[in-house]
Amino acid sequence: MSRLVVDRLWPMLVGLGALLAGAMALQQWAGRRGNETIRVAIHDESTAGSEDDDAAPAGDEPGTDGAALSELHARARVAALRAQFQEAIALYRQALAKDRGSAVLHGELGHWTLVAGKPKEALPHLLRADALRPTARTALWLGKARWKLGDRAGAERDLRRALSLRPAYRAARLALGNLLRKTGAHEEAISLLGAAAESGSNEERARALVALGAAYLDSDRRGDAERSFERAIQFAPARAGVRLSIARAWLATEKKEDVPRALQIAQRTAELAPDVAGVYGTLGRARERSGDAALALEAYDHALRLDPRYRYVRKRLVHLALKARDFPRARHEADRLLADGPDVPEHRFLAALVADRERRRPEARKGYLDAIAAAKGDYPEAYVNLAALEAAAGETARARGALQKALALRPDFDTAWTALGKLQEAQGRRDAAEAAYRRALEADPGHAPAWLALGQLHAAEGRVEEAIRDLRKAIEAKPGYDAAALALGTTYAAAGRLDEAIATFRALVAMAPRHVSGWYGLARALAARGSRAEAVGALHEPLGTGVNPAKLAFGYLRAARAAGAKVHPASPVLNIERQGNVFRVRTPGGTVRARAVVIATGGYTGQGLHKTLRSKIMPI
Repeated sequence: MSRLVVDRLWPMLVGLGALLAGAMALQQWAGRRGNETIRVAIHDESTAGSEDDDAAPAGDEPGTDGAALSELHARARVAALRAQFQEAIALYRQALAKDRGSAVLHGELGHWTLVAGKPKEALPHLLRADALRPTARTALWLGKARWKLGDRAGAERDLRRALSLRPAYRAARLALGNLLRKTGAHEEAISLLGAAAESGSNEERARALVALGAAYLDSDRRGDAERSFERAIQFAPARAGVRLSIARAWLATEKKEDVPRALQIAQRTAELAPDVAGVYGTLGRARERSGDAALALEAYDHALRLDPRYRYVRKRLVHLALKARDFPRARHEADRLLADGPDVPEHRFLAALVADRERRRPEARKGYLDAIAAAKGDYPEAYVNLAALEAAAGETARARGALQKALALRPDFDTAWTALGKLQEAQGRRDAAEAAYRRALEADPGHAPAWLALGQLHAAEGRVEEAIRDLRKAIEAKPGYDAAALALGTTYAAAGRLDEAIATFRALVAMAPRHVSGWYGLARALAARGSRAEAVGALHEPLGTGVNPAKLAFGYLRAARAAGAKVHPASPVLNIERQGNVFRVRTPGGTVRARAVVIATGGYTGQGLHKTLRSKIMPI
């Protein structure tokens, strides 16, 4: 072999040897790790953990600048960026034990604890970091923690402080803009979010434009919203997280006409990112909101195949199963949530809710109490449901006590005030009940159940005009609210305003054709007006339903035999002829003579059975 060839060949051989050695080392390392999954936290695409876009860190994570303070600190950062939060938090705590006065460690520990969904645990560390060294970044994180804990005033204060420390801080503008649009300060929110969208990377600008579009939707500036969403996609056309946030913004309007837009975007995103569980979570929610429970279930199941620990989807499946009265599926999903997070209060609450709907009241009561204990007493919704259980059991004092605890935790809790009003009304304390309903409406003027309860109270007291006004407000607050429509029709009928009652009941049954109470109310109103034939039709209408022919046939068979009839199976009738006063029924095994013949085979009857049947039925 010539020297020239050797000179050219030996570098290639050395490189090949290094490649093989690296491959062998990687194989050994992988063998030691087994099937352990490596997860990397990319927050705007990691949509499986939450459906709340405002909770995202917005590209301001620690560990992206500044040297690590120690080896433990470096390992903690790596674990956090891999989304191994439990391991990261443990490492941060170890590092902090050796340097308790480090603002950096307190801040990063607080931040990643917040990202892990534990704002209450994050708050003390963020407060300590802010006290040791106030910065715009710690003020931002502190504001987000307060927001997650429901302290919107404190959150706004901290986020404004972050902007005062760094006026061009894009992440703070984005967070404060999102907060302000949630609190109704739409114009300032639009100003902040518009400024945030003018700088940063393409991805950062896209996120800001999505938030700006959502703010425009809140202000009912739909054209501006659509333009913002289009620009967001232009800046980041391949980012599934951006498209999902747009779909969720359309869903968040709670307007029926916006659901198709959300559905279209979610379906397109599923085509672009078929392996992202969060895509199917949002697609399932859009399908659920469009009324297609079967396709929603399909999307949710697909999301769980991609990520079996997708908690949001399991929660939705619990509610979907309860709505369909599929209690085994609801129990299964609630049990999986409990197995995945036994200390999560909401998981215990959902398990209790399933038991409650199944009327397993002792288990439900224990479950609500367990949820309250897991939340260290801070679970107003559990107290309200517990109160309903106690009231149903006749334990009025306990029910009142539970509602008072809920209101102590959240004084503007509209659902708790409405429940308290119903409790007062059941005890005959109508003035106190009305005061409670009005407190609910002070907390939320659009709380439809409070308007319904107030309208029913006024109707019972004979205050017809007030009742009608209240019930109309209930329907206005919640279009399609069948309970309010039924109450309104009943109130009109009781006041003798029959034409308005009939129109209201007709609208109700057009919206919900199987609403038996609506048909009954319509029948009574029609009868009172003298339209007897229409009234009879209304009474029969709700009885129409789907029939299982096989079950119906076997039911007839059992009933006939029980009545003493002789049944001859596998003996089809070939022909029926009349001879004088007797019918001759011919079968393959012989002929039967009978004075009367009943043909009860419906669409399965052949046209050649008897001449009178020709062209009268459509065979199957």
